[in-house]
Amino acid sequence: MSSPSPTPSPTPWATTPYEPTSAVDHFHGLLRMRMVGVFTGAKAFPVDDPADTDYYASVAATAFIPLGVVLIFMIPFYWTFLCCRNGCCHDTFYRRFGCMCCSSAKGEGCLRNGHPKGHPLLARGVLLVSFCLVIGLNVGIDNVRLEVSELLLKVSELLDGVSDMMSDLNDYALDMNVTAGKISSYASALDCADDYSDQTESISDASGTIAEYAVLISDSIGTLPRELGKMSDNIAENGDTYVNYAGLALAALGVLYAVLGLLGTLCFEGKQNPVRCATGWLATTNAFGVLMLIIIALLLAGELTAGIVLGDFCAADAGPLNALASVMESQVDDDEAVGMMSFYATCQGTNPLGAYLDTQQEAVTNMTDILDSYKDLFIHTNMCCDSAYDTDNIDPDTVADSCTFYSASNPNACTTNSVCDYSGGTNNGGCVAAGGCLNASYTGIVNEINYLALDDDGPLVGFFGEFECAEINPKLAKLVNEVMCDNVVESLWWMVAVHISVLVIMYLVMIVSSFARQVIYEANMKGRDDDLSDEMKGVYPKATANTVDAEGVPTKSTRLVSKFYKDAY
Repeated sequence: MSSPSPTPSPTPWATTPYEPTSAVDHFHGLLRMRMVGVFTGAKAFPVDDPADTDYYASVAATAFIPLGVVLIFMIPFYWTFLCCRNGCCHDTFYRRFGCMCCSSAKGEGCLRNGHPKGHPLLARGVLLVSFCLVIGLNVGIDNVRLEVSELLLKVSELLDGVSDMMSDLNDYALDMNVTAGKISSYASALDCADDYSDQTESISDASGTIAEYAVLISDSIGTLPRELGKMSDNIAENGDTYVNYAGLALAALGVLYAVLGLLGTLCFEGKQNPVRCATGWLATTNAFGVLMLIIIALLLAGELTAGIVLGDFCAADAGPLNALASVMESQVDDDEAVGMMSFYATCQGTNPLGAYLDTQQEAVTNMTDILDSYKDLFIHTNMCCDSAYDTDNIDPDTVADSCTFYSASNPNACTTNSVCDYSGGTNNGGCVAAGGCLNASYTGIVNEINYLALDDDGPLVGFFGEFECAEINPKLAKLVNEVMCDNVVESLWWMVAVHISVLVIMYLVMIVSSFARQVIYEANMKGRDDDLSDEMKGVYPKATANTVDAEGVPTKSTRLVSKFYKDAY
């Protein structure tokens, strides 16, 4: 049999440096706010201490800025705006600060009037466009949700691919162990002559070495396939479920807000309750909008947190794969598995599995050398050697030149320990015993070694075909660099941009709808106001809706007339 080829040298593999995308740069470039409110937080991802609380405190403080803006500024300002629109601050502020509510002495002004004043159809048209825009943005959010869902599926598939490759390597190692065990069993059953005990023991020892190092390889791979498989299952099941539920829920709430607004925009507006449909629905829409602002701000906090952390991770000086290796070294207790993953992530240093495979290859070479050299001695019962040949010191390399081998079934075989006819002579040789090994055991050893080291489907050949960095690193690079750092971060940045747009536009629509709602209300209440004024003039002939005295205080008749008016705001 031929000896297996020596262990191939690892193919040189230079990893491709990662180039951060614009989304990574945007997230990484965001100013970080410390808890005290100073924008000087660290931007470097803590690869040596991924649980660094100071870093995450800075990230959280930055990510929750939109929520703080909504709760501290936007909602209070909106309520103050409504207060000024209703005129509740007129008596309190107007006399001291005439421009506070953009109101005249008669309670009129740009802030108190509806806009576009006197054009209810135009007001409805503005609302229609505004709420359709909100629906369009929420449809965009749903598209991003689908994209993120597809990316999570891709991540899960890539993790499954790496897990399967690691499982294959582990299966090859286990197959080496099983095959080595068979070789050892066949070696024990060779039943060769005592003169060949050293050779048979060497075969047994070599097979034991292969089995031992196969176990070491399997231990080095450890739980990596299972852990990667768990990660894949969690992402496929929980990640996709979270993205779908959260994305659909938010999109549904946004669409619900817009639908309520469209109902108010298109609905009939009567002169009195309960047929004041349009203004009633618009008021409900704005009240629901306040809740939506808080929900969107909370979602933004989560997206910004994930985006900033991933952006910093992907922008690490040594690159995301090296950062991943550093994180694993600091967080995982299995040193052998960490060392192997670090090598495949960076392709730097020596493959931890290489030394094990080299030792196994040496053991295989030792066995094949013995089997090749002693083949004739092992498989034959005796041999007729030239009388000049020293049969007490048989050299496997030269014995075939001076001896003729006979198997037990050969009718021309000589009789051991007697003279024999060598190479056509007469009684010119001596018949001595050969190995006389059991042929089935010898054939079993040869077949198992061929499968172990030479067969294309065998464990050693298969292992060498998959264990190099050139095979595994591209899969890890695709998972980390392309999918996570490029696609996922870009999707997060797009989601942040869309949600900020929805937040701002929804807030502006809430303000615009207040003015438009007043126009719709006044257009349908004008006739009723005239009737009420005429009715009150029968009691107070000079009464109008906006009569004030010299100090700007509404007259008694005006206050009485006001009791008959419904609030238009």
